[in-house]
Amino acid sequence: MSHLLMHIATPFSFHCMLGEALRSISKGDGLDDNTVITIADQINHNLDALRQSGSSMRLEVASLNHMAALAAMSRSDNDTASAYLSVSLQLLPDDHWQSSYRLSLKLYIATAKVACSSGYMDKSDAALKVIFKEATSLEDKLEAYYLYVNLLHSQEQGEEAHTTCQDVLAQLGEKIPEYVTAEESKKIIQETIVIISGLSEEKLLKLKEADENSQTVMRFICLMGTVSYFSKPELLPYLNLRCIQLTMENGLCKYSLTGLVGISIVLCNVTALPKECVQLGYKIGALGMAMLQSHFEYSELKSRVNHTYSYVLQHSDPVQKCAERARKGYGFGISSGDTVFAFFNANGEIRYSILAGANLPDLLCETDKYLAIIGDHGNTLSRSYMLVYRETISALIDNGENTSLTTTTENGEKEAANDAIYLDRQSETLSFHKVLQSFWLGYHDRCYHYSEKLLETKDAGKHHRLVALFYHGLNSFVLLRKGKFTKRCAQVYKIAHNALKEAEELSRWNYRNKVNLLEAEKYSFQGYNKEARNSYGAAIMSARSSKFFHEQGLACELAAFHCQRNGDLEQARKFFDQARTCYKKWGSSVKVESISNEIDQLSFSESAAVEVQIGTA
Repeated sequence: MSHLLMHIATPFSFHCMLGEALRSISKGDGLDDNTVITIADQINHNLDALRQSGSSMRLEVASLNHMAALAAMSRSDNDTASAYLSVSLQLLPDDHWQSSYRLSLKLYIATAKVACSSGYMDKSDAALKVIFKEATSLEDKLEAYYLYVNLLHSQEQGEEAHTTCQDVLAQLGEKIPEYVTAEESKKIIQETIVIISGLSEEKLLKLKEADENSQTVMRFICLMGTVSYFSKPELLPYLNLRCIQLTMENGLCKYSLTGLVGISIVLCNVTALPKECVQLGYKIGALGMAMLQSHFEYSELKSRVNHTYSYVLQHSDPVQKCAERARKGYGFGISSGDTVFAFFNANGEIRYSILAGANLPDLLCETDKYLAIIGDHGNTLSRSYMLVYRETISALIDNGENTSLTTTTENGEKEAANDAIYLDRQSETLSFHKVLQSFWLGYHDRCYHYSEKLLETKDAGKHHRLVALFYHGLNSFVLLRKGKFTKRCAQVYKIAHNALKEAEELSRWNYRNKVNLLEAEKYSFQGYNKEARNSYGAAIMSARSSKFFHEQGLACELAAFHCQRNGDLEQARKFFDQARTCYKKWGSSVKVESISNEIDQLSFSESAAVEVQIGTA
């Protein structure tokens, strides 16, 4: 290409001369990104002339623009990358799939990636379909299949995504079963535990490096695990076991460690497993992450693994830290072009922030920002979850009076998942958020209904269950005082208390205040005034220490009601004032108004009591 520019007849001689000068001072073909982009920009001024030039020259410039597109993609400049790729495609000859096969393959996969990262899903899909038609081997189609599955998953076309993974793995020699029974799943988990219990960094580093085919198989197994979380969750233990078996048999790679993080999710989130499994899951997940960071270049997986690992950390780390990690994961995804997992991380940030009691108006603004970006990219899966989160935030601010968002189609019908397989997961999430909304808004019968519904869901995540049990337990005391569901509500406290006490052993930060508050309500219900006051005080202190302003306010509010029931109106007022201050920090207008009404009612009661005393005197 050293004499390329001097052969182009064009009126833009200045750009030709500048491009030739830049080319001549460069070191052969070892051009850095800035030089490639600069030269491409100069040459592209002559596009009309290039179209009339010989095929070899057009191909050389097409290759240069491909290099420039890759440089732009590495900087997350998708618009510029798309422009370079457009030039490249225009310069290809009509028979380019025959005469320039490798370049054509590179250009179409780059076009599909850039289009997907920019939100042009139809364009990405079209480029991938061309590759499936024209590529001559499975090896040449693998990258396209990987992107295609992610594209399908983000648009809630899970059945096709699952089948595509299964077909690719079958062609690679890895047959995945259609179904795994509950009994088989238990045996698989036990077998996995036996294999991983003795794993260490030292042992893993002694393994040979996995061959290319094994790495590809593990890569698609990990991808299938992402889809199976929604489509066939019963397959997750099997997929994780296969990943670690392949590692022990064929060697170590970054996908082995991604698989370890996947194993840790199962151990931490399967409800029936004991706390020892959660502890092992946390250990194995931490090992996988540490080795990825120390021994592998995994920038293209960083957003994906970050999102996966958050399902482990939510059981041990402060929930605020989980939200911050998810925010970073969003940045990793955007910078690497993995918008699918960037948006999953965005979902995680908002979900954890709700649970952490982040300022609600600020959180609403952040959610709307994400919704706008996600909507532009056509990621219906992330959008459907974000809309649920937004509904909860709106309800907690003002019961949706001024902050609600209409989420209907043009026909006035509620949006729904494209595939039925996504409905179970979304139904679980919806039930969980109905628990939150109902509890905080004082709809006690509704809170009971959705809590029971969630707990009956076999695939409900352990973290959702724990948080729901906290609110279900507190809500049960309200219902017990009203004489409703008495037998079941008495059981709920024991179930909630036992589960949260066990969770507290892994994370005092997240669960100590919840255990304290449940115990306070039990003592209050049983008439143990001193013990109740001590436990309310402990709940308030531990919530403040963990920066859970919403739950600090809740502990103050329930302490105020306890004092009110026991005739200590002065202390009740103090607790109500503290609760109102916490709810103001939280940004919940509906709770501030509710507490203000309680204070007004308390003042009325105090005034009435004084009048009675005066009249009696």
